[in-house]
Amino acid sequence: MLSNTYRYVSNFAKLLNVAFYHNYYEDNLLKEIGFFLDNETKMLFKSYGLQFRLLDNGFVILRSLDEKYNSPSYKGILNLKVYFRFTNDLFLNITDIEYSNDMEFKFENEQDKTEEKLHKNLFVDASNINFKETNGIIGEISLNLNLQDQFFGYEEKVNLPQELNYSIHFNSRKVKFRYNFYATKEITDADNYYITDDQETFKISQPKLRILASGKSVYSFLMNDEIILSEKYSRKLYLKKEDDFLTYFSIFLPFPKPNNISLDVEEKKFINDVFIKI
Repeated sequence: MLSNTYRYVSNFAKLLNVAFYHNYYEDNLLKEIGFFLDNETKMLFKSYGLQFRLLDNGFVILRSLDEKYNSPSYKGILNLKVYFRFTNDLFLNITDIEYSNDMEFKFENEQDKTEEKLHKNLFVDASNINFKETNGIIGEISLNLNLQDQFFGYEEKVNLPQELNYSIHFNSRKVKFRYNFYATKEITDADNYYITDDQETFKISQPKLRILASGKSVYSFLMNDEIILSEKYSRKLYLKKEDDFLTYFSIFLPFPKPNNISLDVEEKKFINDVFIKI
């Protein structure tokens, strides 16, 4: 794994940076990624005086300002490959892509002049994915640079070309929340419970009795709408109970965590479960 610290050297300039984004996170930055280079790319870095440095959500490539790289021997397209892995075990759970553990992401630039997303659509999708025989999710970023000899081999002294900015954007998965309630004693009045918000603008009632694989019985409320997963939510939900006016029952409900997501065959939706003792 490459170190994320570097010393600024004045005879280097930024060639490019690649930044990863994910709208699950409050700051929109996808930080949990490990990067590595193959031997061929390492040799190119050495030959062209390049340095690789990490950002919080991506990486930077620096180029040397030594005039020897202006020589005609450095003319032509330079292809650099950077490989990566996601270090968040829950990446598949939170990301709107196929739920599979044998994928290889492929990203490639189309030009080397301006800012560019390294995928054609708004977010990364199936067009950026190949499936492989071995388990594990990996990715490759292939960058074709120096298309007009503007960085290397330009011979005559020119103004420094503008640095390149590339980005990769992942979308958060849509799920349905399912609240599962259980108690030490048998719940005999489950139909009296309902879920609502702090203003009681809606009401989810009539929970479904389910028997889990462990044999435990739970009463489940499946929310009506799909929710885009997020690191934080502003809405507040409560479990309440219809009872006589002398009794008031209300429990604040936590939002489900992304580690408990599964594909429901019957619903044909991803379900995000939370289990609560009452």
